[in-house]
Amino acid sequence: MLKIHKASAGSGKTYALTREYLKLLLGEKRGERYRLRPLGSYGYMKPKAHGEILAVTFTNKATEEMTSRIISELASLAGADGGGESPYLGDFMREFDTDEGTLREHARRALADVLYNFSWFNVSTIDSFFQRVLNTFTRELELPANHNVEIDR
Repeated sequence: MLKIHKASAGSGKTYALTREYLKLLLGEKRGERYRLRPLGSYGYMKPKAHGEILAVTFTNKATEEMTSRIISELASLAGADGGGESPYLGDFMREFDTDEGTLREHARRALADVLYNFSWFNVSTIDSFFQRVLNTFTRELELPANHNVEIDR
């Protein structure tokens, strides 16, 4: 699924993108609705679920802000930030049709997984994303292993 959010500066893109990222991380679509991901036999969600989500921004500053916001909001949802209330809590309780305790437990486990497997956390600029794709297919594109990418701005 590909979702594109376009809007001007200061219009709430980071808020909307963070919400969408957390919704995909904590839930899965079943039928027409999203439900919390089921917990496995050891009480953990699907490991590295965050590795299936890619958030692409245009600037390094936006990437840093998105990364920070996702982690801090996940911590707020988990109740791990010293009592701060997440603005997403009520929305997610309604959307996932769950109670606060269950949502917080799922957020706590997702936060632990994201932090433990941080290399799977994919928030990047569009430039670095395409650089990674290009490096992955260097051989298929018949490029030299030591190729350079030049950006004309």
